[in-house]
Amino acid sequence: LADEAEACLPFLKRQIALVQPEVIVLLGGVALKALLGKTGINRLRGNWLEYEGIPVMPTFHPSYLLHCERQQTLFIEEKRKVWLDMQAVMRRLGLPLPNRKR
Repeated sequence: LADEAEACLPFLKRQIALVQPEVIVLLGGVALKALLGKTGINRLRGNWLEYEGIPVMPTFHPSYLLHCERQQTLFIEEKRKVWLDMQAVMRRLGLPLPNRKR
């Protein structure tokens, strides 16, 4: 784990316990490893997981998408995956989805 994630993890877990969010969105592999102890963001993104009974959606970190911008086709594909993940989160929360196509 990154030192920052390891240092902050007890505080994050306490905040989650206090707030009891309806959904947790993990951005990137470091967050996935820190909170759930799992690796493989490419394999696990877009799949519902669970932390202490709370649904968890792992997806790509924004910095990864920025890194992909240099390869236009990859950028479009990966950005689309994140958008699909966010739509799944919105559905889970009962939020309306935007009407226009992307």
